[in-house]
Parts: sequence; structure tokens; C-alpha cells
Amino acid sequence: MLEQGDSVIGTYNSNEGSAKELSEKYEKLDIKQVDLTDSESLSSFISSHNEVKLDGIVNNAGIFEEIDFTNFDKKAFEKTFMINTFAPLYLVQGLSQNLKSGASIVNIASTDAMVGSIVGIAYSASKAALINITQSMTNILADRKIRANSLSLGWMGTGMEAPAELLEIARDYNPLKKIGSYEEVAKSVLFLLSEDSSFVNGTNITVDGGDMATNYILQKEAELT
Repeated sequence: MLEQGDSVIGTYNSNEGSAKELSEKYEKLDIKQVDLTDSESLSSFISSHNEVKLDGIVNNAGIFEEIDFTNFDKKAFEKTFMINTFAPLYLVQGLSQNLKSGASIVNIASTDAMVGSIVGIAYSASKAALINITQSMTNILADRKIRANSLSLGWMGTGMEAPAELLEIARDYNPLKKIGSYEEVAKSVLFLLSEDSSFVNGTNITVDGGDMATNYILQKEAELT
């Protein structure tokens, strides 16, 4: 977005070094420290931008916390929902009057939302909720011609710091035999923010290289036939 000349308000949590680097590189970037688990930090960010008119909002922050169902960690579960689900909702609600007519909201979800999980129960559930909330945003903001869509990502980049062995398995399982790049995600986001997607609204677009079109059992069936 910055490279095409847009002005961008960004957020970071703890990586001040990278935030400073980006600020020095891009004149049109205004980046603020926000702790999305802290309602006061979130409210302060929203109130400090109550005069800014927005063409769009992209909710991209997310965490993955492993949950042991037997020794259930309620704090980890709630933290996951706060960052992955509640923060996007609170940001859009709090800044909704700042959105121009015809603005676009893009919420970053996951293909994990479409299947049951094991150790990722919090992540999967939080992203499933985000997809549904996106559809509700579509209905609520429709009278102002504001669009809302979600992107469900498959395996991207480092896989949120997943083990190298797991990334290799994911790459081998993928029909295109690859892990997606962050640049490919960015292009999908830019599409949904632009007028090129002016009639794309209230939907969830899967960006996974075909993972969700693949079924392990059906693969084995074909091999045994």
C-alpha cells in the first residue's frame, strides 16, 4: 500500500526496532504501539484517530497458542480470542464512523477455521468466529456502501514460526508443492481494498494454494485403485 502511494496507519506490539525501520523507510507510514490484549491500549489508539478518515481497515494481527485440552489454559484461550477475534471487532466498531462511504474491511482469517483442531482449538475457533463477524459487519455497514471480506490463509512464510519439519510436510501436501508468500497475501489484500473488487462483499476467500481442495483419504484411495 505504501509503495503505491497510500498513507497507512499501522500498529505493532513489541517489535519497536522493525517499526522504527519502517517509519524511516516510508514517509507516509504512521505506526503506533498497541497491545491488542489490553482494552485500554486499544481504546486509546481508537480515540487518538477519531478525526482520521479511512478508506479501509485491515485486521492482520494474530497469535497461535497451543492448548492442552486436559490441562486447559483459560488465559491462553482468552488471549487468543482477544487478539484474533475481539480486537478486529473492537477496532472496526470503534472506527466505523471514520470509514468513508465505499470503504473496505479485510479481516485475515485461516483455513484452520474450516476444520476441527487438536492443539490449535483456540486458534481455529477464534478464526471461525472472525469469519462470521465479518459477515455481520457486511450486513451492519451495508447502508454506507462499506464492504467487509475475510481471507482464510493456508500455510504462509514461516507458518507462524512452525517447526521446519512441519513446513516440509505442508509443502509436500500442497497441490502446488509450495508454501505461500506474504507478498501473495498482500496482493489479495490489495485486491479487496481496491475498486477491482467493488462487488466482492461478505465473503471468505481461501488463499491456500489448494490445500482445502485436497483430501488425504481420497489421495490414498487413488493410489490404491
